Amino acid sequence: MKIKIKLLDSQKIKWEGITDFGELYKYMKLWLEDNNYLKDEKTLERKYIERAKGDKKQLEISWHAEKKKSDFFVYNIDTLFLILGMEDVEIDDNGVKRKMQKAIFEMQISSYLESTKAWDELKGLQKIYYEMIIRKRINDYLKELYDKSMGYFSYTKKFLGLRD
Repeated sequence: MKIKIKLLDSQKIKWEGITDFGELYKYMKLWLEDNNYLKDEKTLERKYIERAKGDKKQLEISWHAEKKKSDFFVYNIDTLFLILGMEDVEIDDNGVKRKMQKAIFEMQISSYLESTKAWDELKGLQKIYYEMIIRKRINDYLKELYDKSMGYFSYTKKFLGLRD
């Protein structure tokens, strides 16, 4: 039987203002890479929808990142970007003109622990044995994943200049 334990369920950051969305995107991706959740950049983006209405855009982007923790378990972090009314604006940054984006930004971060195929294929006494031993280890895994996913959440808020 597949095990899936949710930790963060759409933890939300919602902010309206001006930021460099390209830099935010890279900044969040860099965290996933540095923490070994991103093995192949091609598999990160699961969905990208862009709708334009005049000079403004609406984006919906979905990411899925994972990290193998053991032969039996994988850490998963999902990120959903919802950006409404995004338009380019030019700001003066100490005498240098910079192009940034003004919008309503919403990021939802979810994380969960999931069993692998190896766990699902265990049978009978072997499964019972592992369930007895692995129970404490699962709790350790959940704490570690919670700490990591909240770190990712805080890292994103820090980029936007929001308090934790």
